[in-house]
Amino acid sequence: MKFLFYCDESYDGREPPNALAISGFFSDQPTWNEVEKDWNSINCRFGVSRFHAQPLNGTRGEYSGWDEEKKVCYSAALLEAINCQKKRMVAYNCGMRADEYRGIINEVGREKLGHPWYACFKSCIAMIARHMEDESDFPADWHFDVVLDGGSKFDKQAPEFFKWLANNPTFSYRHRLGTCTSAKAEEHVGLQVADLMAYEYFKRLRKGTETKKVRLRTPLELIQYHNHYEEGFFGQDTLKKMKDQIESARCEPNQLVIIPKL
Repeated sequence: MKFLFYCDESYDGREPPNALAISGFFSDQPTWNEVEKDWNSINCRFGVSRFHAQPLNGTRGEYSGWDEEKKVCYSAALLEAINCQKKRMVAYNCGMRADEYRGIINEVGREKLGHPWYACFKSCIAMIARHMEDESDFPADWHFDVVLDGGSKFDKQAPEFFKWLANNPTFSYRHRLGTCTSAKAEEHVGLQVADLMAYEYFKRLRKGTETKKVRLRTPLELIQYHNHYEEGFFGQDTLKKMKDQIESARCEPNQLVIIPKL
């Protein structure tokens, strides 16, 4: 059985960023085939080539001239394509308040955990691998592949890191890792689905330092209700609790893997 995790990034546009997230959906190939069929049909019905969250919400590009009702109807139809798959579609998200990260964790610790992008990416991969390992429905020889958006700042480095993690004897879930590649959202519906998830999760992250205190937007609320939802968050409280663990870890730069809690 083939499993895929399509993921995308979202951040505040600053360099270095003050807030950043990696988000996406995990499922088996037959489920992705169903989602792709429904998703493409919706795009065709609304006369667009693909879903892209930022232009849609800004009414730009292919969405120029759309009124609010059309935007809502389009988004609702796409959400239904995800929600109808129920728990077969698993959302994974990891966010970081990077400004808090730089202020709380010393330089040595940040070298070990890495750039906020890497820290969140590693956490998502570890969450999925642990999920597969802990669930009895996944035989030991089943693994998952990762497809990330080719427009990411780290789309060239991510496959190299993923390969290192898959061969790292200290990572107990390494046998669950398959391949990691980058691709274009125009060619992979899964990346459009990841774009929707990344946009909604980042909206939540930006509203508060600790995401659990923020009232959910309707799309994220529907995903949490209908689908399986997992989240890790490097916020102020979490970083303070994990400060000693991160700074005292014995590892090389970028090699520390942590699954943060809310």
